[in-house]
Amino acid sequence: MIVDLDRNNPTPLYIQIKDRLAELIQAGLLGPGARLPSTRELAGSMGVNRNTVISAYEQLQVEGLVSSHVGRGTAVREHLPASAGGARREQAERMRVEALLSATWRSTYPQLPAGSEQLLEAPEVEGTISFASHEPDLSLFPVGEFAGCLQSAMRKYGGDLLAAGPSRGFAPLIEYMPGFLARRGIQCTDREIMIVNGIQQALSIVGRLFLDPGDTVIMENLSYPAALGVFRSLQASCVGVPLDDDGIRVDLVEGVLARRSAKLLYTIPTYQNPTGAVLSPERRERLLELARERQVVIVEDDYVHDLCFDGREVLPLKARDTREGVIYLGSFSEILCPGIRLSWIVAPAAIIDRLLLIKQFTDLYSNRILQGALLEFSQKGLLERHLKRKQAVYRKRRDIMMDAMKEHFPAEATWRKPRGGLFQWIDLPRGTDALSLLLKTRSQGVLFAPDRIFSVEEWERAGLRLGFAGIDEGKIEKGIQILGDTLKETRGGH
Repeated sequence: MIVDLDRNNPTPLYIQIKDRLAELIQAGLLGPGARLPSTRELAGSMGVNRNTVISAYEQLQVEGLVSSHVGRGTAVREHLPASAGGARREQAERMRVEALLSATWRSTYPQLPAGSEQLLEAPEVEGTISFASHEPDLSLFPVGEFAGCLQSAMRKYGGDLLAAGPSRGFAPLIEYMPGFLARRGIQCTDREIMIVNGIQQALSIVGRLFLDPGDTVIMENLSYPAALGVFRSLQASCVGVPLDDDGIRVDLVEGVLARRSAKLLYTIPTYQNPTGAVLSPERRERLLELARERQVVIVEDDYVHDLCFDGREVLPLKARDTREGVIYLGSFSEILCPGIRLSWIVAPAAIIDRLLLIKQFTDLYSNRILQGALLEFSQKGLLERHLKRKQAVYRKRRDIMMDAMKEHFPAEATWRKPRGGLFQWIDLPRGTDALSLLLKTRSQGVLFAPDRIFSVEEWERAGLRLGFAGIDEGKIEKGIQILGDTLKETRGGH
């Protein structure tokens, strides 16, 4: 089997292998039932890492061209997708847009194989249980009460909500925010606050203010994928620092800063995504000191601060910041529902003024009608009541998941009990490949988010993220049982 690889081509090697094999299948040169070489054999013949070939085969499986079976290897499927026959002709006829993609896009190529986002979507299996989702339980949202707040806001503010407005945000909401943030220990004025359309927009405009191509951003080595995408799209060099039960290893951050300068340090110190870790008080103090010493701006993402299950809420880094070295991001989207695409940035007034200029060149201002309704919702105490309800429901679901994992997972899998947030992280037994495991559980109607989605740099242990917030209690144990049984079978097969 001849697979020519162009090592100067920015297209990843596993994609080149996948594309060539797909061409052979679509042309009929590899017919139905044809056995592909073993991953070890093909890797050896081409001089690539075996994991590269594994990724290529997994992508072919996602596209429905091959099937893999333990002990029998990988073979071309007997019945190919209807589109496969004409794919070669259509490819020759259409414009080769891929060749025109920017170098920036290629440098931010997704961590999963192309098209593998489909793996995180529900397959056509009745009763699919998706632990891959990060969405909250939308059935908990008080739709009627929020609709009433929307009407109340329209009556109170009228045309002010319908007209164009300042980029900073709806003035009454901005005036409300310092008191709201004071409950988190953050002291600020309305000049130090701006409203944005979600955390991703916040990261984008902050990144555009500070980063030039080649600048360094330090992150937890498992981190929010959209943040990694934003920074890489700005051609920043992202350095991943390991984390443990107490959050990012600040001693290793110190080592990185001793070797290279950095502009930004992006961290999710409270209920970290994806691990759920909480940065310890000692590390919080040292991280602030280190950032001041090295003149690094900390970008603190506190996306689910209010979803605390055990103990007291943790003070944000921004509450301890006395030198104006922390840019603080928070979100109504995560604590309420994704459809309310409103978040905020807290930073020194001079920084906010510059961020406002950048926002004005993107979307001018955020949805004023939603801002007015959200203000009414908060001032009437409905936000606080809703959060208390969510805390109780999510705490129960977390506990059900913990009990199910203890019963069904192999002893080699390890985890920590999340103190809040939306996610549970599992460290898988050594030698386990999370993406291969996902391919197996997906066929049984169970989804999760594998480690490679979150990796800034190569991660030393396999793992997966389970989102429990949006899953009904009755489905959690069933899903965990299927996942645990599949994991045990996978381990037994080794």
